[in-house]
Amino acid sequence: MNSLLNDKKLSPKIITVTLNPCLDKTVKVAGFAVEKTNRVLDSRTDIGGKGINVSRALLGCGVPFIATGLVAGVYGRKVVDCLESMGVLTAFCEAEGETRINLKVIDTLTGNMTELNEKGFPASDAYPDFMETLMLFLPQADVMVLSGSLPPDLNVGLYHELTALANTFGVKVILDCDGDCLKRGIKAKPYAIKPNLAEFQAYTGADLRTVPEIVAAARELNAQGVKLVAVSMGAQGAVFVRDTFAVRTVPFPIEPESAAAAGDTMVAMLAYATVRGMTIVDTARLMTAAGTLTAALPGTQVVSFEQARARAQDVDVQILEL
Repeated sequence: MNSLLNDKKLSPKIITVTLNPCLDKTVKVAGFAVEKTNRVLDSRTDIGGKGINVSRALLGCGVPFIATGLVAGVYGRKVVDCLESMGVLTAFCEAEGETRINLKVIDTLTGNMTELNEKGFPASDAYPDFMETLMLFLPQADVMVLSGSLPPDLNVGLYHELTALANTFGVKVILDCDGDCLKRGIKAKPYAIKPNLAEFQAYTGADLRTVPEIVAAARELNAQGVKLVAVSMGAQGAVFVRDTFAVRTVPFPIEPESAAAAGDTMVAMLAYATVRGMTIVDTARLMTAAGTLTAALPGTQVVSFEQARARAQDVDVQILEL
């Protein structure tokens, strides 16, 4: 879907993969009530999918990157058009059907968010085209971001296969997904994972309540080949564990709006920091600043790279004893 594919000199350092993109519609109601009529106070629609959000957050970072994956229908064309209008290099392949719409309902009285996510379009017929496109860029890349859900007809072991493929080229994979996709993907030894606490608890099967418990569980994954485990905890900050070194970040205060894309901006900063070879402390600061600032924005808007970098030093970092 992009003439850039004909540019033989194109050599992105970061590849973002979005196999199940969407349009995110966010509505606000005062006192969300089940089985009753809820009056919408405000609404907005953004292009979405975790990899799409990662791509938007990478704009202006100074590292060449490309967004690839699958799209379908009119909404899929809108996703690609929006990315390209922002200046994102794209190489998406078209599938049959229509790109999904996800609905996010924010209760302004409680701050709680309820999500209604569609499954997505059938993608198995278009997947070979995606793989052919991916192989144009993978051998020269440094980092590949695999994030978000998969279309309903693709195997949940797909992220495992893509991670293993990337490993053969020495490309570091950042994996951000949940459920069976995460469990199977981890077995291929991605470079890093970035679950939130609920996702990490679901993966481990343990009710991790304290930072030492989170660190201990993360170190088990380090031993299995996952170099960096970053567990986000919302307003409580995040925990970062790499081999024998662990830190916890404490974010600066904000007025929260929507945390829908906060984790995705953290992943974007991790991809950037990995390419740049940043220390774990500086990486943790930048990731936390990005996630915090994004949580103060409405809908699935993302903070700019420059804004995140400008506030990184305002994040408190605590070195944890192991």
